[in-house]
Amino acid sequence: MPATASVRVGRDARVMALIGVAHGSSHYYQLAFVTMLLIVRDRIGLSFEQVGFLGALFYAVSGFGQTAAGFAVDRFGARPILAGGLLALGVSLGLFSVVHSFAGFAAIAVLGGLGNSVFHPADFALLNASIDQKRLGRAFSIHGLGGSLGWAAGPAMYFLDGAVGPVNTALLGAIPGLVLSVLVWGHRDSLIDHRVKARAAAAGGPSPWSLFMQPTILLCLVFFALVAANTVGIQQFAVPAFQSMFGVTQGYAAFCLIVFVVGSASGMLLGGYFADRMSHHERVAAIGLVGAAAFTVPIAMLSVTPALLPFLLFGAGFAGGTTNPSRDMIVRQATPPGASGKVYGFVYSGLDIGSFLAPLVFGQAMNLGHPATMFWIAIGLYLANATLVTVIRQASGTRSVPAAAE
Repeated sequence: MPATASVRVGRDARVMALIGVAHGSSHYYQLAFVTMLLIVRDRIGLSFEQVGFLGALFYAVSGFGQTAAGFAVDRFGARPILAGGLLALGVSLGLFSVVHSFAGFAAIAVLGGLGNSVFHPADFALLNASIDQKRLGRAFSIHGLGGSLGWAAGPAMYFLDGAVGPVNTALLGAIPGLVLSVLVWGHRDSLIDHRVKARAAAAGGPSPWSLFMQPTILLCLVFFALVAANTVGIQQFAVPAFQSMFGVTQGYAAFCLIVFVVGSASGMLLGGYFADRMSHHERVAAIGLVGAAAFTVPIAMLSVTPALLPFLLFGAGFAGGTTNPSRDMIVRQATPPGASGKVYGFVYSGLDIGSFLAPLVFGQAMNLGHPATMFWIAIGLYLANATLVTVIRQASGTRSVPAAAE
């Protein structure tokens, strides 16, 4: 038995690592796409408005595609769908080496958005089916950590451009997606097909559209849209906001943002242990979100010195990060057996909706010359989500559909 348990732990660790890195590549390519547009903007003659449109197109395609990807995951299996998404992202970035027109970049945005759409339904279907339930919380935390590290890797494209030029940067940037696609495709023994367990359970379940209309599922969609709006809004506009609010240099402002991301990643690791040891996941999520709001209040009030700013940002990121595994467990509890692909695809499309809307809201605050307002917006979103996650848990506890076990 000890040998068998050791083998299972080792396999779980390999699955966590592979899916975490794959998820990180999704976030990396999200930022790398826009970064490459900014790198080639002057050479090609793109305006900032066109860059913004192409970025929005990427997220729009990804958002609409996630639900379809969820159906594909439940129909064809998560492993081949995930491998295909990684391949599409790698190819889309590589195409920057040969494309020189707005129409071509729009086609890249569509291909990249389709590739990006598969990750949440495929990742969570694989984790639910492949990982021992006693370690699912930690698996979700590694998944979230991978995403945060992927975002941190995106700006590396600027350094590559300075070293090898835009064409080679695009080609080198394509390599992670291509390599990971092969690795995911080849790990058929470790990445269990969730459909094997799900078919019998799903036979008598609700139709997909009636499932999507359940209040719990709709609330989860709204929750993730607000989470993404908050996260993406801060990441995109924090640097110029800090410069305006505190009079710091661009380098120091960027350092502060990195501290926020590192704090979030650190919080996810601790949050995974909480998720595995506590049954009231909504309490962990609500406390973490309220804590993140509390750390953000002094920033919004301009009542701190630049020297204290990184400490508050680390605290806000850490508190918010602890909630990620618990919120994923809440979605799992709201998912009926045999529908993980469809539900995760639908619910996590909220991330793309929020990412699409965030620049409109946070950017408007910056355009009006009120950078502190965006942090008050962030505080409001933290508190709204703290309330919403409690409502979701209550609604999930009263529904008649059993929680997913695959």
